[in-house]
Amino acid sequence: MLRKTLCRILCCIAILCLTATSVFASGWWFNGSDQLGSIRFDFSEGPVPVHGGSLELYQVARWNDEIKGLELCEAFAGAGVSAEELFAEDAATKLSAYAMLQELEGREVEIDENGVGRVEELPLGVYLTRQEHAFPGCEPILPALISIPMEVEHSWIFDVEAAPKLEPLIPVTSEVPPPSSTVPVPPDLPPTGQVNWPIPLLIVVGSFLILLGLCLRKERKSHENEA
Repeated sequence: MLRKTLCRILCCIAILCLTATSVFASGWWFNGSDQLGSIRFDFSEGPVPVHGGSLELYQVARWNDEIKGLELCEAFAGAGVSAEELFAEDAATKLSAYAMLQELEGREVEIDENGVGRVEELPLGVYLTRQEHAFPGCEPILPALISIPMEVEHSWIFDVEAAPKLEPLIPVTSEVPPPSSTVPVPPDLPPTGQVNWPIPLLIVVGSFLILLGLCLRKERKSHENEA
């Protein structure tokens, strides 16, 4: 009787262990070859209404069932970013610059009049979003990386919601003020101390000296004639 009871207890413990293991495994393991996801872009809450426009979507890395991890796609193999560095701070900027330099073709995501765009049936992996031409009235959206699936509160989300931040366009004015039509007037020069009153005095003194010289000359000649 005791042996049967012990066997039952051991069987219950084994079942509980197997159940706990399967629940834990389902929290992190998934079959990438059988799963598909989607990305929904929502710009309806931005400061500027988005009418039309598009984004470019690139698959940067794919899920590999054999290694149970990510591997870079061939198109981005030379980008200088490894699979382990995909979520580094500057990874999105580097991958966006590489896509532009190599003229890689992405998948265009149309944004409707409500500011919403959706891409469905996407294989699992990491996707780069970038915008070559900004929406009217907005600054260009910064490059970003989106993972499918995305872990939220210890569960995997295969239909990802993305809401990139929109910044209103700041106008830059480069207007040059028109030239003035008035002729600039030079400032008044400070006085230098020069005055005009000595000129008449010098003329009078010079005339007097000339007359004095003539009189002395005439008197001298008269003395010479008397002698």
